[in-house]
Amino acid sequence: MTWTLTLYSKPDCPLCDEAKRAVAEFQSECAFKLEVVDITKDPDLWQRYRYEIPVLHIDGQEATRHHVSLKKLRVLRKRWEQGESLPRPNARVFGAN
Repeated sequence: MTWTLTLYSKPDCPLCDEAKRAVAEFQSECAFKLEVVDITKDPDLWQRYRYEIPVLHIDGQEATRHHVSLKKLRVLRKRWEQGESLPRPNARVFGAN
């Protein structure tokens, strides 16, 4: 199975740039489809995520927000491969970045 990752972000966002770098590095480790969505182009997404970005969804389910690191992506992949559910976005399952 292939993951579908959706990264909600906006221009001029350092955390979003960090998330994009982590996702790009993660693509060298495993295959997935990636969609990057600019929330400034959709009023509903802007209202929903403007203080929360970056937000990462995996197969339509929110997986993490604010900090998307390579470490988090690896943990999420491991959970997914083991058939575990994704953690709540604010759950403290990752430790320090």
